[in-house]
Amino acid sequence: MILAALKGLAALPRIIDAIEGLQDIATAQMAQKRMENKNEEVEDIIAAARARREQRVFDGEAARFLRDSAKASSRNGERDIDE
Repeated sequence: MILAALKGLAALPRIIDAIEGLQDIATAQMAQKRMENKNEEVEDIIAAARARREQRVFDGEAARFLRDSAKASSRNGERDIDE
């Protein structure tokens, strides 16, 4: 019985090493998951910023088109009156 207990005590360092290895693996997996979540958040932020920029550009082009159309219409209207 004492011999079995001593063998069990002799195995403790290996058991502790195995547990520490599992803990390191779990820590690495959690870090990987956090990094993936952050990457997804960054991608979402970038996508939203791109969408806002595209909308601003579109709105600016639409406003410019409307101004240019209004100017062209008013010039054409003035010519029609003069002729």
